[in-house]
Amino acid sequence: MVLRDVSPLVWRRLLISSETSLAQLHEFLLRAFAWSGEHLHLFHIHGRDFGVSQYGGIVFSEDARQVRLSRFRLHDGERFRYEYDFTAGWVLDVRLERAFPWDTKRTLPVCTGGNRAAPPDDCGGAMDYLERMDSNRRGVPIEDCVLMKDAMQRLFDSGGDRNAMGNLEELREAIDRVIAYQEFRPERFDRREANSQIQAFWQDRSVQP
Repeated sequence: MVLRDVSPLVWRRLLISSETSLAQLHEFLLRAFAWSGEHLHLFHIHGRDFGVSQYGGIVFSEDARQVRLSRFRLHDGERFRYEYDFTAGWVLDVRLERAFPWDTKRTLPVCTGGNRAAPPDDCGGAMDYLERMDSNRRGVPIEDCVLMKDAMQRLFDSGGDRNAMGNLEELREAIDRVIAYQEFRPERFDRREANSQIQAFWQDRSVQP
């Protein structure tokens, strides 16, 4: 599956059973793309939308927990769409690369490949994400680092008087920007961590959709 409107490509490859429900597939995708699941989602397959109806929100004619992938009889190369966070507008183009015969020796579900980190949940959409990448490429936010250094120096010079640090709200914002810079690694995809999260979900039968 490939994330639309973002370049370089953000993609993942999953090996799963054809008896996987759409609700389970949703959980696998969340973990493969390191999304929290706090936003609404849907699948668009063969002209119809599928998902889990929400009280006071979006309603589907069928419960995704009861709809299996095998029902659609997808052919090799056939595609469908997964949408996550309707405000940000993230869309995954999901393609069945190849159907394999059942093999009891295979570990399923598993993420077998991928590239680049997915946009974080707090990202406002493709343009916002691309702007973050551009900003990150420009390097460490020097002005924020200088602001933090000066505030710490005034604190030490004053003998620990926090009032000497100046505008604390401005300082917090600077710290948040520096932390965001340090944690933002758009080029990094940790397949081992993704599989760890997928397996943790799969083994906890008490939360199976």
